[in-house]
Amino acid sequence: MSDAYDVILYGATGFTGRQAAARLAATAPPGLRWAIAGRSAERLEALAAQCNPHGVVVADSQDPPTVDAMVARARVVISTAGPYLRYGTPVVEACVRLGVHYADITGETPWIKRLIEHYSEAATARGTRIIPACGFDSAPSDLGTLAVVAHLREHQYAATLSVNASFTAAGGINGGTAATLLTMAEDKVLEGALTDVLLLNPEDHQSDAERGRSADLDRIYWDGDREVWLCPFLMAFINTRVVRRSNALLASWGQGYGSAFTYHEAMETRSRTRAVVMEKSVRTLAAALRRPSGRWLARKLVPEPGAGPTEAAMDAGFFRLRLVGEAENGERVLVTLKSQGDPGNRVTTTILCEAALMLAEDHAHLPGGPTRGGILTPATGLGLPLLERLRGRGFELDFRPID
Repeated sequence: MSDAYDVILYGATGFTGRQAAARLAATAPPGLRWAIAGRSAERLEALAAQCNPHGVVVADSQDPPTVDAMVARARVVISTAGPYLRYGTPVVEACVRLGVHYADITGETPWIKRLIEHYSEAATARGTRIIPACGFDSAPSDLGTLAVVAHLREHQYAATLSVNASFTAAGGINGGTAATLLTMAEDKVLEGALTDVLLLNPEDHQSDAERGRSADLDRIYWDGDREVWLCPFLMAFINTRVVRRSNALLASWGQGYGSAFTYHEAMETRSRTRAVVMEKSVRTLAAALRRPSGRWLARKLVPEPGAGPTEAAMDAGFFRLRLVGEAENGERVLVTLKSQGDPGNRVTTTILCEAALMLAEDHAHLPGGPTRGGILTPATGLGLPLLERLRGRGFELDFRPID
């Protein structure tokens, strides 16, 4: 075998991939060998001149032998090459078959569902960690909820009854994210993603009772704890499914959040008028994506694949996530997780690269120890150690009791 690498970044020459390569160049510890991978040798060589990886690997997800050759040279593969519904499965299949850990930044919950159906058993048996949704979709929600539950347990409160989360954020959209959303609409998988609140749960965690208490937010209301108006949030259709899967997996390992646990997510606004506008915008976007004419117009308005916000715009972005956790005995806490930087770009690449570095290290320190495998989530595959790493990269985490 030719040179082996601790981490291979697949999809490195795309908009998000280039940022991830730059971040690995800046943060990878001495001695860690990493490489960039993608379809175009010319574009990879041009990128390598800027970020100085230890190697360049040409691979195309539509050419299985090249994918096998790439994965065989890695301990960890991370991918920014979407839409994953079209390009992601061959990479995951090779990682599961060859026992190589994997993480990505997908928000495509129908694709994650397919991975669970086809690869969960083999990945679990091999102790291979496959961790989708390891970017702004959906690590802050997942790790933030885990932090709430850990805090309540640390203070010896009863089991967690609920976590109610809300976001405020500023940032831009890149062409890859837009292409992913449009691909999901074209492949007609959005409906299931939007309506099935337990889409990613194992079969033994899909009871009528759990489904009933997990309904998506469909209204606007005033929240006195945060003193904001809350309204439906488009990303909640992704994040809530991931958080509920985390709880279900942890419950199967005897570490669940609570027998009647619920998780909901919303967007914060300062005025009711703004909340109404945002709610209508979400509904309008969902309706437009169902129609060919709506998708045609969307393509005219969003960046092309490979393009995205300016460096200044990404630096100016931010997100703040506030989670109200309530224990079964009535004790409540407000947890705030926030970071500077465009959520879909700066925040996403920071999370993905820290996940890669964790997976490349000794797995004895990871949740479940070195043998845990499967189609996991950020909370079940990486857990609070990832959150601590992110705090070292500028993320802020704060806890405040609610009287």
